[in-house]
This record gives sequence, structure tokens and C-alpha cells, in this order.
Amino acid sequence: MATTVERPDAARRAERAPEARPFKPRDLLDQVVIQGLAVAPDGSSIVYTRRTIEDNKYVRRLWRIPFDGGTGEQITTGKGTDTKPRFSPDSASLLFVSDRSGKPQAWVMPMRGGEPRQLTDLPNGIGGAEWSPDGRRVLLLAPSGEKRFLVGKDEDPIARRIRDYTWQIDGGGYRDEFTSAWVVDAAGGKPERITAATGEVSAARWSPDGKQIAFLADPRPEAALMEFASLWTVSASAPGAAEPAQVASLAGAIHNVAWAPSGRIAFLGVSQPRTPGWANVELYLVDGGRARQLAAGRDLNLQNTTYGDFEDAEQFGPPPLSWLDDDHLVCLVATRGASHPYRFGTDGSVEALAQEDMVCSALDTGGGRVAVVASGDGPSDVYAVEDGGLRRLTTDGGRWFGPFQRRVETVEIPHPDGHGIHAWLLPARGTSKPGPLVVGVHGGPNLSYGPTPWLELNALADAGFQVLTCNPRGSTGYGEAYARAIHGRWGDKDASDILRVVEWAVEEGLAEPGQVGVFGLSYGGYMTNWLLGAHPGVFAAAVSENPATDLLGMVASSDFGLLIAPGAAGVEQPAEHMDELLDRSPFFRIHRNHAPLLLLHAEQDHRCPPGQSEMVFTILRSLGREVEMVRYPNESHLLLMAGRPDRRVDRLERIVGWFEKHLMK
Repeated sequence: MATTVERPDAARRAERAPEARPFKPRDLLDQVVIQGLAVAPDGSSIVYTRRTIEDNKYVRRLWRIPFDGGTGEQITTGKGTDTKPRFSPDSASLLFVSDRSGKPQAWVMPMRGGEPRQLTDLPNGIGGAEWSPDGRRVLLLAPSGEKRFLVGKDEDPIARRIRDYTWQIDGGGYRDEFTSAWVVDAAGGKPERITAATGEVSAARWSPDGKQIAFLADPRPEAALMEFASLWTVSASAPGAAEPAQVASLAGAIHNVAWAPSGRIAFLGVSQPRTPGWANVELYLVDGGRARQLAAGRDLNLQNTTYGDFEDAEQFGPPPLSWLDDDHLVCLVATRGASHPYRFGTDGSVEALAQEDMVCSALDTGGGRVAVVASGDGPSDVYAVEDGGLRRLTTDGGRWFGPFQRRVETVEIPHPDGHGIHAWLLPARGTSKPGPLVVGVHGGPNLSYGPTPWLELNALADAGFQVLTCNPRGSTGYGEAYARAIHGRWGDKDASDILRVVEWAVEEGLAEPGQVGVFGLSYGGYMTNWLLGAHPGVFAAAVSENPATDLLGMVASSDFGLLIAPGAAGVEQPAEHMDELLDRSPFFRIHRNHAPLLLLHAEQDHRCPPGQSEMVFTILRSLGREVEMVRYPNESHLLLMAGRPDRRVDRLERIVGWFEKHLMK
């Protein structure tokens, strides 16, 4: 028998909300998403980004809230994207990235009121901006200005000559220019590039004295196959006059870097070769010219690995890392479907600053204070971290979702192998047990579900389905061994856990065996197709979105294919292990499936290209099986959270409609 823990806070809110009503896919158009935030250096206030939908487009504006509490105020206007706020060192000005003039550029505005001023006008825009410690200069991350592949003119190329495996990226298409670090005067002027145009800079930070810049890059020739960044410093005052100096490297990749007020450098990275998804992100301090790990042996993964459509793709980036004072850093730690802010001392001490059942997706510090963007049983809002807990500062992120708030049950399902499977049940609205059941499989595989709402889960539950999500072996937040358990053998232990969840649901009287469906995206799509072919008859209907189905094809056409093959099939050199790749490919068994299958695919997906769905569609269609493929033009892998709003509505309607057609009796 599984242990069941109800979420009484959510239940009470739902019971006392007279406006409660079922969630319909078109309610997505009212969605509000809170994402990145910045805490003023004096700790007085927080600026955050608030995303809404207007005229079928996303609008991101900046808002400010006092740290001690009060009413939030909108501080930027217009239709477009204002994001990545950064306070000046004296808290008097705000630096942010905006596309209000076309390409994203750096803008500056006074905090006491006044119009924003455009600081940069780089031809291909910028990706981020940071103040220098004295507030006189700005560090930029922006395209290098030098083409990698182009033959002919930008506007009408003859061809693209490609020699690197790293030629594409999901959501960006051609990587025709690397990202470089640039510096520009805060008063205005021409930016100067300070890193080579021949390598990708993934993060950059000022030293406390403003004389150096630490940055992450991989200048090795091997980076043409796959990049694993190491840590470097370069002079900030004489661009091009000095060669960068390497500060630290790991067997895997370094993900983020931060300077202490005293000048010490800390960084987050993975010590395992090739940065496998199961490996923990760990914290290091450069001390005496050498890097030493802080909190060694704690088996902590210092990042948020729980995701969903309560987030914005703008939020994705390096795991947050911030110095609280000269002896303490603050990071997020993935924990059983949640993520919590932790304080790490340079003396090796570790302390959880808050451990609510919440997913923290952004973090910043200022004036000795800590703030996060977090989501629990509702969408994300801004919270102050203090007194061992989270104090809510905003309500505008979650207010729109109030009518759809639902009671969620947390369950621990025992497995014969001796471990428990952490799962969440969203009961069907207005339907007695047993009834049709839909099981969700998350992506990754080294990610996780959590207590946060997904719009597709609410849409299904409010349409009359019992909805179960779970974190099978391979999921993160349960220790490195649990995440590593499926490395090289996707479809074995993870499938066993998912099948056990289905078995438990039937035992508990939630569903009849012939009324169970399964769905998932990316790796979740892989597992959906795998379960249909390797375990035919268990599921009566399925929806597979942006799946991986042909591992050799993934190596050949995915932006991260060379990393996916070792994780899925345990092979480092695909050309020498074709049989292993074939054996782990869902298309190889899909002919055994007779369950109706809906394939959803984004046409500009470079992570799991459309051919991965086409292969399954062709096999099943030629056999006369019930299969349908829906393709979304101009969309990338993360359509579910960042696709055009009307396409996201269509996606939800098709998921619900497919299961209504094939599971409802």
C-alpha cells in the first residue's frame, strides 16, 4: 500500500474559492508567468519580469516590489520583451535587455522615474548585460560579429560551409556566430569585444575591482564536436592586449561563476567526463590557485531540475550562483521534485534556507537578503527567503490560476526492487473511481516532475481523467545513484517503474486496465513510444510529443545527439555500436503497438528533429494502425511553454480530445 499525503493548503483554497471552475485550453491565454528577478544591492526592493499574452503574442514587462512587502508597480511599458533586470551598484539605475527597438539591446533607466535609454545597437542584438562594480561600464554577451559558415552575403547567402558538429542549437537554428564577451561605457559608445570570436562564451562576470572578467568557454579543437566549458580570466581594460588565463577546469563542464567581494572565485560544474545528465552539479571555490569542492560528499545536485509550462523559456540558463557575503554562497538544490535555496559556507558548512514543497526557478541576493521565484501548488511568484521559510511578496503570478486550483495528492508507490516511486495524483473532476487514467512521463530523462501545476495536467483532470505523474529511476533530486540507474539502458528500470505506477493505480481502483493512457515530451515521448512497442496492450491510447525514436538519427541530426546516445544506449562511438543503438530505439518495436497514437511535433525542433516522429508515423500508418501526426510550424522543442499562444491552445485541445476519443467509455 502506498503512503498518501494530501496537500491541505491547496484543498482549503479550492474549497473556499466560489469562482472555481474547470480549466479549458483557451484559459491558457490568460496565463501570467513570473521569471527572472534582481535584488537591489541595498536589499530594499526586487525587480522581476512578468509575462502576459496580448494579441496572441508574449509581452514581458518589468515590475518592482519592496522587499519588506507592499504593492508591486509596473516600471516598463510597451509591447515586447523587457527582461534580465540588473540594478546598478548604487541601486539608482536599472540595466535590462529589451527588444523594443528591434533586436534585443541593453537599456538603462533611472529607478526614480524617467524614460529608458538605449545603450547598445549591435547588429544581432545581445543576450545579457552586467554592470561593472563602479557602474561606469557594462559587460555584454553578444554575437561575435564574425560568421562561421556563411558563404556570400548575410541577406542572400550562396551557401553555408559547415565543419563543426556544433552548427545548430534548438531555439536558435544556425549557430553562425559564437557568443563573445563585450564591454561598453555605461554613458554610451561603441562596444569592444574582449574574447576571441572563435569560441562560445556561456557566462561572464566582473571581478570586484573591475580589472578582470571571468568567463566560461571551451577553446579546445575538440569543442567542434561538443563543448565543455572551463574557467578563464581576461583583462577588462585592454581588449585584445592580453591572452586569457585559465583558472580552472573539470572533467565535465563548468556552468556558472561568481566573484566574492574579496576577489575569490566560486563556480558550479560537473566533475564527471562529458557532463552526463545524471551527474550532480557541484560547487567549487578557487583557493590558492586550486579549485576545491565545497560540500563534498553530500550528494547534492545544485540546480533546479523540475520544469513545466509554469515557466518561460527565457528563464533557462546557468544554475544560479550568488555570494551572500564574503564567506557564504547561495544556490538552488534539487530535492524530490522540489528545489530549495541553500547557503554554503567557504568553511564547508551547508544549510537549507527554506524547504517548503516548492520549486524555486530563479534566485538573487542583495544587501544580505535572498529572494527567489518559486512555484508550489500554483504558478510562480516572488518570495523573500527568511527565517527558514519563504515569505510571499507577489500574487500577480498565481492569481489568474485561482479558479483552477486543484487538490493534489502526493503518493509514494513501493517497487519490488526495494525503492519507492514518488508520484502525484491530480484527481478527475466530477468523476467517480474507477475512471480513465492518463500517466505523464517527464522529459530529460534527468529532470523531474514536482508539485507545480502543468496546464495539460489540469486540462486533462478537469475533462474527467485521473492524472498521475511520477519520478521513475533516472529522475533527479533523489541522489546521483537514482539518476544514474538507467544510464545506457533507457527503457529498462524506468519502464519498470512506470508500469508499477500503472499497476498501483489499478490496484487502488483509480482505473480499469483498458482505460489507461500515457503521454510525454522529448524523453517522455521516447518512453511513450518505447512502452507502446515493448509492452503492447498496457496502454489503450497515447500522445507522443517531440520524441526521440531513432538513436542513430538523433546522433546524426540532433544538436545534442552525441550526448544522448551514450545516455540512452551506453555507446561513446555510434559508428561502432549500431546494434546497441538499434536495440534502444523505440521505432524498432513500434510495429507491435495497436494503441491509437497521436504524434505532436514542432517543425523547427533541433533537439528531437521532426524525422523522429515521421519514422513512427510511417511504420504505423503503413500497417493500418490508428495514428495521427500534427506538426507545428516555426516552433522549437519547448513549444509547451514558449510556443505561439494559439498553437499552445491547439496542442492542449488535441491532447485532451485524443484521450477523450480513445479512453472515455
